[in-house]
Amino acid sequence: MSHNGHIDSVSSIDSRQQASENVIAIIPAFNEENNITNIVNSVKKFVNAVIVVDDGSADETYQRALSTGAKIIRNLQNRGKGFALKRGFQECVRYNPDIVITIDADGQHNPEDIPHLIKPIKDGIADVVIGSRYNTTSLREIPLIRGVGLSMIGMLNQSLTRIKVKDTQSGFRAYNKTILNIISDYESVGYGAEMEQLAQAEQNGLNIMEVPVTIRYKGLEKTSKQNPVTHGAHIVSTILKIIIEKRPLLFFGLGGIALILLSVIPLVNLMMIFNETRYFSIPLALLGLGFNFIGMLLILASFIFYALKKIRTRINYMK
Repeated sequence: MSHNGHIDSVSSIDSRQQASENVIAIIPAFNEENNITNIVNSVKKFVNAVIVVDDGSADETYQRALSTGAKIIRNLQNRGKGFALKRGFQECVRYNPDIVITIDADGQHNPEDIPHLIKPIKDGIADVVIGSRYNTTSLREIPLIRGVGLSMIGMLNQSLTRIKVKDTQSGFRAYNKTILNIISDYESVGYGAEMEQLAQAEQNGLNIMEVPVTIRYKGLEKTSKQNPVTHGAHIVSTILKIIIEKRPLLFFGLGGIALILLSVIPLVNLMMIFNETRYFSIPLALLGLGFNFIGMLLILASFIFYALKKIRTRINYMK
């Protein structure tokens, strides 16, 4: 049965009760025919149910996932990791989970780390737990290009946002059931969704914790199905979006003030030249007035975004 470009399979869901908590795992997958069977079977040892979201794979990912007995949700076309995760969150609510796990289908995460991931939630000391590749031997195996990209994104995140998480790009996470509506309230359909989830968690005062996990790179296919530059651009644009939404007065307001101050330079030069030579420089006039006009627009935009932020906060509070 199709709904807005995706098909829900009629596959069953593994209902084994291996713990007092009802733990559901969500696995977004795109062209992972070589890994999906092993990943699902390994994850099933530590959770009560597995939901695989096949995001428009062109290979046999769907068929092989179906053979594992997991619940399968299938998108007719590739919509992006964020879209796949959101569909998984929507589906898992039907099974009344206590804890929700997300894990990538490429095989770089070790399902045996799941107990470590869910322990802080079971102990009541965390709402969100991130499986971090930092502070482990896995850090030495990160490919050079990916390592540089992760470092740059990390520095940008730490300097521009208040999200104090080192491994913001980890897809290996655990969530308390009470916050599913919060962390699934994001707009990005791509890789920026996981950054938005952290922003939502931080904005709502949730406890975020990182635990070291094993990440495997050697022996795997290229784990990212997207061009590294495009992938990085999505993450950076998400960070900027978060800043604009959280601190519009700072982002737009300071930029606007800076441009207005900068407009003084060509305008003063214009006046000096005119006083000395009676020559009116149109380029200097356009430059000065242009900076001034754009600066005022940015300041106006900062107030508009600030008002929208307040309205959204009030609406969320009323919910």
